[in-house]
Amino acid sequence: MLLNVKKGLLALTLLTVFVSCKKNAIDYQNGGIDQSKVYQKPITYDQIELVSNLEKITLILEDLYKEKKNLKLVNAAIYSKAYTDESVLLKDLINPGVSILPANKKFVALCDKWNVNLQAFSDNFWTAAKEKNDPTLLAFLGKVQTIDIPNGLLSSQIHNDGYVNNSNEVSIYFPYSSEYDYSASGDSYGPVASLVAASAEADEALGFQPFYSGGSLLEYRPVVVNDDYVFNHPTHIVGINGIEPYQTQDANVTPPVVTAPNINRVYVGDAICRVQYDRLISFTGNGGGSEIAYCRVSGYLKLVGHQITEFEDKTSVKFERGTIRKKQWLRVYAVWDADWVVDNKEQVFAIYEDDNNAEITFTGSLSTTVKVADGTSVDGSIDYQIKRSSQDDIIKQLKISRASYFAGALRNQGWGFSIDKSFLPASASHGWPFYDAVSDGGANVGWTWPYDGY
Repeated sequence: MLLNVKKGLLALTLLTVFVSCKKNAIDYQNGGIDQSKVYQKPITYDQIELVSNLEKITLILEDLYKEKKNLKLVNAAIYSKAYTDESVLLKDLINPGVSILPANKKFVALCDKWNVNLQAFSDNFWTAAKEKNDPTLLAFLGKVQTIDIPNGLLSSQIHNDGYVNNSNEVSIYFPYSSEYDYSASGDSYGPVASLVAASAEADEALGFQPFYSGGSLLEYRPVVVNDDYVFNHPTHIVGINGIEPYQTQDANVTPPVVTAPNINRVYVGDAICRVQYDRLISFTGNGGGSEIAYCRVSGYLKLVGHQITEFEDKTSVKFERGTIRKKQWLRVYAVWDADWVVDNKEQVFAIYEDDNNAEITFTGSLSTTVKVADGTSVDGSIDYQIKRSSQDDIIKQLKISRASYFAGALRNQGWGFSIDKSFLPASASHGWPFYDAVSDGGANVGWTWPYDGY
């Protein structure tokens, strides 16, 4: 009981410090922020301490970015695409000994081109951090050096005292970075970056824009940062963006391999997302672009009386905010069903946006070929109930028969056709049909659904 009281008092103290520590900050509630775009504020002890540290890290970057070599180094790390979603983990910038960046060829090339050095940035960061003389911050940053999380497992670490350590997940996010692609520039370019600390789950927040005079950075001025702002002004957001090493993406973006005759292989061909499902600014790992999962539900040869609880296949397509804003199609060509056999009479095409909180449930039943206890195959039905983490509604749950799919696979679904003619018969006069999301009257997420093996 006493421990809980102490934690509550400390949380209140941290919140007070967090709100007041910014010497040139304006009041969050009265700073012109549209509160309808602020969805979750830190309320627990761990959340309050986390956003306090994010704010302190942002202040360090403000100091470092006065020397443009430091800003160039961070941009080089982001443009190298070592991680997904236009981001880089702080741990890879301040702990060179175990960083994945030196193994990234594009990062090395950009560092050589721009005459910047990872070790120098790390040294500068730690010098600035130690000058703050803040034991809480140094303890938080120290965990970046002492805790090693395997690639692809960027989850919070819970310690014996109940404290959740998020230090390994702190990221610097540069939304719409391709609009400011300095990677083709020489050493003479002069990058700038506004800075935002993820103090809430939000699509709008208080940020700070650098103001220069005579080529020198004089100060940071408060600005309202939202999606339009970051599209028009290069901005670094310090938060927990939920990124992973780029090579772990599920989507296969290489050209598909032609299948053997009589194998009816079905693909998620092209993909589009037309709305921003995740927050621009996040401290929970649900920020940045959108992770759209295209999945398949099949009951083929499952045991009668059992329930399907997992997808057969899942393709995760990671849409950056710029791709979504511009409503651009991505070429995916990932296998949806390696061979849709005749006896698999019905399947479900399912789509959802992947998050790490809340839960959605896909439910229904399928008519297909199932097995009875003695192993005999019979026509029957089977139920499915598949739970997934998402803070959004189910995007698509389309049950379709095999006969219906193949009968309509080349026909206009109401949205026209793509220009891609992969696998199409020579006689085809158009590409594969679009499913949803082509015009303003379409759904939020769309795809093409080609097959091979006729």
